[in-house]
Amino acid sequence: MKTLKHLVILLLLLGSGSLHSQDISINLSIRWSEGPYILKTDSIVKYPELVVSYTNNSEDNLYFRKFSHYRNGIPDFYYEESVCIHATDPEMSKVGIIKWLKQHRDYRNTIRKMYDNREYLNNKFYVLIYLREYYYNDWETVIEEKYGKPRAFHEINYDLKIINDYLNDSIYGNIDERENLKMFFTSSDITKRAIKTNTTHQFMFLKAGETKEDVYNLTCFDIVKGTYTFMLNGGEFSDKVPYNWNIKETNNYYPLPKKVGKYKLYSGEFKANSVTITFE
Repeated sequence: MKTLKHLVILLLLLGSGSLHSQDISINLSIRWSEGPYILKTDSIVKYPELVVSYTNNSEDNLYFRKFSHYRNGIPDFYYEESVCIHATDPEMSKVGIIKWLKQHRDYRNTIRKMYDNREYLNNKFYVLIYLREYYYNDWETVIEEKYGKPRAFHEINYDLKIINDYLNDSIYGNIDERENLKMFFTSSDITKRAIKTNTTHQFMFLKAGETKEDVYNLTCFDIVKGTYTFMLNGGEFSDKVPYNWNIKETNNYYPLPKKVGKYKLYSGEFKANSVTITFE
């Protein structure tokens, strides 16, 4: 397994050269947009976005599983909610962890403390954007320990999740939507008709020579501060999706249709860069 440092170097090298040696290329960039401020939603401010641009360099129309599902352009972070801490609360077992936290956590004061403390200001992190095997995708913020081994930094993933839950709830009113996301594919999810309708948000469809964007709101990083290098975790698209936890077994996968409408399945390698931004 390559170290995270080697992965960063490789992605930077790939991003600095021509991206057109692969049928699919992906470019990551940062831009600033205008929208409501998380702590004062009647104020309009500049906020950062991560733009993930997919380009079809081939002469064929292609489709493939895209990176990281999100809610309203706001990413979810990988963090195992501390269910054990509240497991003795009978009310939590009735309503579920997400609703319980929504009812019992003071989001605004928690976020205000993060903003005031600037705890992560002098830290450098890598943010891995997963092409997960499952329906439900996450981001993960990691640091690099000795010997170049990556380590998940649970505290910041937890803080980022809190901010994004509040952002979804205060602006869009759907903090509980995550409960409706499925963890695995079923055979009915990956029929040609379903991929074009019900699960289309999981796939990217590109005509020959076409470029499309996915855009992610990075307000949470701007609040907690620090330096972040965003990168895609993976180097090729698969021609199948899993339907079981035991994804190591080859018979626990459903093959994707070779063609959906006028789009051919792409399951090869891709090239992508990485992008770094510092919030002070």
